[in-house]
Amino acid sequence: MFRYVKIILLMSVIYASAGETSILDQYIETALEGNLALQQQEFSFEKSAAALEEARGLFLPTVSLNARYSRAGGGRQIEIPVGQFVNPVYQTLNYLLQQNVFPADIGVQTFPFLREEEQETKIRAVQPLFKPEIVYNYQIKDRLKEIEESGKEVYARQLVAEVKTAYFNYLKAMEIIEFLDRTQELLKENMRVNKKLVENQKATWEVVYRARADLSLLEKQRAEAEKSLDMARAYFNFLLNRPQEDTIDPVQLESVSAVLESDLTVAENQALNNRQELKQLAAGVEAARSGIKLNRSAFLPGVFAVLDYGFQGEQYRFSEEDDFWMASLILEWNLFNGFQDKAKIQQATLEKKKIEARRQELENQIRLEVREAWHNLVVARKDLQSTRDRLDSQKKSFEIMDKKYQQGMALQVEYLDARNNYLQSEIQQVVATFDYYIRQADFERTVAGYDLYKNQTK
Repeated sequence: MFRYVKIILLMSVIYASAGETSILDQYIETALEGNLALQQQEFSFEKSAAALEEARGLFLPTVSLNARYSRAGGGRQIEIPVGQFVNPVYQTLNYLLQQNVFPADIGVQTFPFLREEEQETKIRAVQPLFKPEIVYNYQIKDRLKEIEESGKEVYARQLVAEVKTAYFNYLKAMEIIEFLDRTQELLKENMRVNKKLVENQKATWEVVYRARADLSLLEKQRAEAEKSLDMARAYFNFLLNRPQEDTIDPVQLESVSAVLESDLTVAENQALNNRQELKQLAAGVEAARSGIKLNRSAFLPGVFAVLDYGFQGEQYRFSEEDDFWMASLILEWNLFNGFQDKAKIQQATLEKKKIEARRQELENQIRLEVREAWHNLVVARKDLQSTRDRLDSQKKSFEIMDKKYQQGMALQVEYLDARNNYLQSEIQQVVATFDYYIRQADFERTVAGYDLYKNQTK
């Protein structure tokens, strides 16, 4: 029997690799496009991309327009001893001309330091020439963008696993309800036969009471199954961001892409290579390393080129007589700030060590998750095979007992026990089948085996 199971799984893998898209894959694509929580992750990623663009802009010059109009009064006075220089000259000229043409008693002239009215309008361009902080800030923002992108993929893989789990739970509840409906018809027929037997005095009333109790128990089981079906449908539609009452199309299990069980060591290596959580922490380590360099660069100078061009004067005039330009080369060097930079470097170094320790812990945690998921999948497969074997045995046993009971060669208690065992085996087989697919989805998430971009361009 297990040989046929492996054949079915292999055929499903070939089916998936042929490029066909199953109903479940279509639902997964709908969830990846419409899930609200994943959209929030996408917004965080886009925000980090915008922050990276902001950091890139620091490499470019900044151009600003500055305009100033001012009126002033009072303030410092500038005294110029004009008479000390010109009075002797004027006296000599008057003596030569024999006339008092030029004033020879000019005193000290006083001028206000501030102009009573002044305007200055200029355009300033500032271009950083050497500023290491800009480079390291850009590197940090680039790593943060990578972290957000990995975080989005982490949730996407979790979403895929949840969609599959909800879908299989829905199919499981639907199968159980269909099975209970078939069982209900059987129990009703059994009650009708028992009543006939009592009427013909071939049985007593306890057989009717037993059949009635079985029907009551089945109605309870069906109500629980209907609840499970409704909740599974609602949660599935919630993940797809659809109305919770929307119908769900069932799929043949043979068309579901199966996850072939690999060696445990291979599965661990696959998880360590593909899990986005590790890529997140790797980017975090690089960001922390750039943070250390950023704080160390505070000991280096910054060099800027500044160019000003504009107009100034006591009136607003934009003529060649009023314009001016000035080019500057500015050096900015922080020589001492109370050992703050040293403390920042120490903090960034400790943060880097913290992330590295977390990464090592996560690797061990992933190995543990893979080991548990791998064993769960193996157990689920064996349980599936076991339930199928039990179902075959219980079915044959019930068929034999049913013939004996029809011929009056078996007691009703024996018949009911055989029937109940057969019915329970059928339910267990349904549960084991879908639990196996749910374990597959969990194992696929653990090893990051689902291709998120198989139906789209990354």
